[in-house]
Amino acid sequence: MSELTDITNSRNPDLSIKGESVERIYGFYRDETFLVNRRYQRKLVWMIDEKRSFIDSIIHGFPVPLILLADTEHEDKSRLEILDGMQRLNAILSFIEGEYPVDGKYFDLETMARTKELRDELILRQKQPSLDRSVCTQIVGYQLPLSIYRFTSPEQVDEVFRRINSNGKHLSRQELRQAGSVGLFADTVRRLAAAIRGDASHSDLLPLKDMSMISITSRDLPYGINVDDVFWVRESILTREYIRESRDEELVADLVAYIALSPKPPSNSQRLDEYYDRYGDDNSRHQEIEDSIRKHGPESIIENFIVVYDEIRKVLKIADKKFNVLMFKGAGPRVPRYYQTIFLAVYSLLVDDEMIVEDRAGLAQSLDGIGQKHINIGGGGGRWSAKERQKNVDAVTGVIRRYFRPRTSEDPALDSWTTKLENILTQSTTEQNLYDFKQGLFTLDDEPKFDEESLEKIGMTLTAIANKGPGVTGYVIVGISDKKETAERVNSIHGVDFTEQKPFFVTGLDHEAQIQHKSFDDYFIFVVDKLKRLPLHADLKDYVLREVRHARFYGKSVLILKTESQGQPLAWKGEYYVRHGSSVRKIAPDNFSILFKRFHPR
Repeated sequence: MSELTDITNSRNPDLSIKGESVERIYGFYRDETFLVNRRYQRKLVWMIDEKRSFIDSIIHGFPVPLILLADTEHEDKSRLEILDGMQRLNAILSFIEGEYPVDGKYFDLETMARTKELRDELILRQKQPSLDRSVCTQIVGYQLPLSIYRFTSPEQVDEVFRRINSNGKHLSRQELRQAGSVGLFADTVRRLAAAIRGDASHSDLLPLKDMSMISITSRDLPYGINVDDVFWVRESILTREYIRESRDEELVADLVAYIALSPKPPSNSQRLDEYYDRYGDDNSRHQEIEDSIRKHGPESIIENFIVVYDEIRKVLKIADKKFNVLMFKGAGPRVPRYYQTIFLAVYSLLVDDEMIVEDRAGLAQSLDGIGQKHINIGGGGGRWSAKERQKNVDAVTGVIRRYFRPRTSEDPALDSWTTKLENILTQSTTEQNLYDFKQGLFTLDDEPKFDEESLEKIGMTLTAIANKGPGVTGYVIVGISDKKETAERVNSIHGVDFTEQKPFFVTGLDHEAQIQHKSFDDYFIFVVDKLKRLPLHADLKDYVLREVRHARFYGKSVLILKTESQGQPLAWKGEYYVRHGSSVRKIAPDNFSILFKRFHPR
């Protein structure tokens, strides 16, 4: 009997409440037993002082709140989904792994066999000075109180999550709206907000140990995405505390509602509550927003939203000013309604009027001081009427229209890869088996030549990702390296400066086009012709060729190769392959049944 079976069997038969030692909890953590459902769980938001305070309670043997878990299955394994207590679990488990000290001292990895083994394998590193072994032993022996419940449906999980957080003491108003909300509006807002923050994940379900890689943190905690680098904070549109409270999602929700609905709605908290159907009364406004999102198509709304967002980022880069300073002199670090006004004006021209920016520098100059000259937010209270918002949007649209022109058939479609690629890089840290990165398609020799072997490996990788299972989508990005040494080699041979986008290095492919004395368009055609000759399965080849894209990322050209499950296992040169982490492995004949079962479970 496994340890997990042991702790989930002694219940009545649906509920078990008992204590488990920190040492045993750590074993579950390393074995990826703890799952986080990002559909309703918030980010890791505890600051370092809050984490230290929790560890101090454990050291002194004080009681701590119950951790609520759902006994579930994921990818054919028994898991425990965290309903309440994610911050507490992360605090103790990250302390054990040396993420931060308590009273200036770090956990002694010699205390547990598991941490000692991980240290010996160089997975963990002992930081100094270390905490007294006797104190560490006391910590790992502490009994954390767990409540484990077996749910019969996802709806039960959602309802329990709503109930335990209904008093609002732990969650912000926006987090309570999003908690367990499964509607199209909530899902669209959640996906957009995560894409802009940079903490998007490929799947809603993540092991707890991966959460730190995509969580918003401060400079005191050496992981994840620094809150000062988040667009909203960097441009002084929202404060750090507002991000912690998910006020960025409120802003996105306001914009999505305005885009989707006609007539245009006002902006206030009560209206957002109704859109989310927070009180479960199936009100007409909730149905109205759901029907409207369905009519427009959530993917279309997300695509158009990101295009406008990326265009504003480009303008801000040219202006070389933070957004709040661009609006008017002396603006504070909270100007969300000014951002809404500018966003919706640009949206109306790019999307509604089907135009394109003709003079980005002129557009940037026209926005300098526009908040003082042409935007009148009023009192800035909790309510913003539809009439006032529309009046401001119309005023800005009139000022900036001259820097746009009608889109022609020769112009590219509304599509932007900047934010998409940023999120692919982030997602790859938690789903390595769905993403692969190549610096280029030419050898890194003093006399570079096209690397046929590297192209073959790409074909094998595209096939292996597609064999992950039904509904799987993955990418191979060419022009980005995951090793600094490789980027430095590109620089030494071709004189190409690379851009660091942690933990990756953008080298681009423009130098490879120059090697062939071709334009990048000709280079793209050359690569597509090479792809056509790969011995890919016919259905997969057709998909890859239809979806291949060229994008500009940090001023450099990259290629995006997209792969997708074709509903059956695919062979590469008569052999079956699958991705494990960042490597491709051939499947032995004895394991064919496991592969085929993924696609035909019954």
